[in-house]
Amino acid sequence: MAVRQPSPSTPLIALLGAPHTGVEALAQALQQQITPGTVHIALRHPYLTRTLTTPQAASEAVALTLLMGLDQPCPAEERAAQEARDAQLRTALAAASIPYRVVYGTGEQRTRNALIAIQKVAPKAYFTGARSALDIENAPRTARLRAWNCEKCSDPICEHRLFTALVEQRDTTPPPAVTPDRV
Repeated sequence: MAVRQPSPSTPLIALLGAPHTGVEALAQALQQQITPGTVHIALRHPYLTRTLTTPQAASEAVALTLLMGLDQPCPAEERAAQEARDAQLRTALAAASIPYRVVYGTGEQRTRNALIAIQKVAPKAYFTGARSALDIENAPRTARLRAWNCEKCSDPICEHRLFTALVEQRDTTPPPAVTPDRV
């Protein structure tokens, strides 16, 4: 996918990922879910390949940078190269002062997580069918997390599950209603 300069009203969403992270599949899924012309999706970040005068110009032109998590199946012999490329991407983003969000999940869950992130920068970018995918009633029920001492646990799958559950809870839970105190 070539990077075109989007119009000022069309946010640019940059999708980045190491090999075997599903970046191309996510781009295709998002193209099917998002109303055409409301966002522009690029499979590379235009400001990681050329130098701009200021880091602010890079972050203003790209509305959202999504980095694919390393939770997709990867052949064992290619895992080290995948991790190295992921580290290179994270280092380049940090060096360019480009904020990013990491997208985890498989299939529809990953697409839904990306749509939640995109909704914050382009709230009108969805078909009606895609909006319902973000509704709480239609979201799959998450398994209850067991109590655990996270300071002593270094399991990345456990950390990912906890982080994803907390983010989803924060993004989907309405604020509590305020009730006046009774005297």
